[in-house]
Amino acid sequence: MTKIRLTLPYVFIFLLTALVLDLANPFFDKPARDGGFFLYAGSQILDGKLPYQDFWDSKGPGIFYINALGLVLGGGSRWGVWFVEFFCIFGTFVLLFRSLSKRWGEGAAFFGLTLAGFGLRTVLGYGNYTEEYALLFNAAGLALFLSMVDVERSYWKYLWVGAFFGLSFTFRANNIGGIFAILGAFFLFYGFKRSYLDALRIILVMLAGFALPLLLWTMYFAVLGNAAEMVYASIVFNFSYSAAKDREWLDILGGFGRYGMDWYGWFTLAAWLGLILRFLASFVQRNVSVFEVFLLIWFPIEIVLSNLSGRNFTHYYISWTLAVAIYAAFLFAEAWQLAFKVSALEGWSEPLGAIASVVFIVMLFVISPSSWMRYSESIRAGGGEYIDPISAYIRDTTDPEDLVLTWYPEMGISFMAERTSPVKYLYYPLFLEGSLTKEIEDRYIEDLTETPPQLILDCSRSVDAIPSLDPVTREEQYATPGVKRKMYIQPGMDEIFEFVEANYQIENTIDGCLIFRLNQD
Repeated sequence: MTKIRLTLPYVFIFLLTALVLDLANPFFDKPARDGGFFLYAGSQILDGKLPYQDFWDSKGPGIFYINALGLVLGGGSRWGVWFVEFFCIFGTFVLLFRSLSKRWGEGAAFFGLTLAGFGLRTVLGYGNYTEEYALLFNAAGLALFLSMVDVERSYWKYLWVGAFFGLSFTFRANNIGGIFAILGAFFLFYGFKRSYLDALRIILVMLAGFALPLLLWTMYFAVLGNAAEMVYASIVFNFSYSAAKDREWLDILGGFGRYGMDWYGWFTLAAWLGLILRFLASFVQRNVSVFEVFLLIWFPIEIVLSNLSGRNFTHYYISWTLAVAIYAAFLFAEAWQLAFKVSALEGWSEPLGAIASVVFIVMLFVISPSSWMRYSESIRAGGGEYIDPISAYIRDTTDPEDLVLTWYPEMGISFMAERTSPVKYLYYPLFLEGSLTKEIEDRYIEDLTETPPQLILDCSRSVDAIPSLDPVTREEQYATPGVKRKMYIQPGMDEIFEFVEANYQIENTIDGCLIFRLNQD
């Protein structure tokens, strides 16, 4: 009976993870734009191509290679990547549950984890994002930090905290709000006590750990002769990207709007405001802990980092997941203490924990029965993957060695069609004005004109973010009020338009996308 009771929370976590990843089910949908690019990148690595040299993106190398790992595990199937996603999210939830249970009891852990899971489901969408995989490493770093805040210092553990966040950084630079908050907490806590040497030692050890994964990746790419390009793309370029878009101060609060975590973000903000009251009470009593300082500064840091670019993409707020769990658990523990005059850690009995586990498990089935029906259908079908009509057409009308360019860069189509793009800078049409260099534009045009693809897929009308390659369609776009003003129109696009008009003809239209075929001599 004891084994069953101990297993129930992990059954809940397993089911919660599956619910979070419902839309990412490869059987029903094609990958999202970013996720599709990372799948394409992983497949290119398995074909012997090198990130930043043969294909380029401003993300750290971690996301490309973890997709390659997933494809290896799945034998080239998207299901392999889905299982890696599942492992990372499940591991994140397990680390959170165990850490929160030790600090505030299982009741607080269930509450915080449930809100975090539903919040993550709101912003994850079709999945395979950099922020998603980084959650596991951030959770490991935070769990290690939480295990030390009330005990004697261990510099080896501080080194590992830094290393876990360093791994997170190699997926996306904005994913490291946790380590900023930890470093800031130690600096403020020991600085206020005038123990500057203690603060300096801890900070330097954590920074050394943080640098270790970056150093290893740099050495790896140095052996391949591409270290400088990796550092530029994954770190330096992101500064120009963040500065390329004008934004207002209110843009920092984008995570609380239509593209954010919905009311889960607002609830976390309310919990943070409650934490301020707790902090002030501890400050008056001269009993502030480093953990309270951490909680005071952590959520504001996450808010700022997730909105640095000024572009409100929903997946930017995946990184809030850990904060939702911890602040919600804190608020639960405070409310329990006020209501029952006993701490949530002491007042939550084992039988109550078992009952709560069953209730939360049943709740998951009641809340979203359609999700479990989708999984059942996937299992009955023996897995399988959805292939959209465009990818199927490209696969059927080209040879495996033919090059295919996607003008609006939906690289998930290239992945599903198993075709390679001729260009290195796949996202050239969507570069912001302040981040596009002449070298990038010249290289794109050179790749296109010197190795012309057999097909060009033009899905520009799907969102009207860039001009169509077809002059008639382009004029229709320009004639639509307000469309041209919001477009990405790069300086060298006219040269591309002329090249396509001289060398290609429209062969077909599928789902609103134009398919151009290279003229045969």
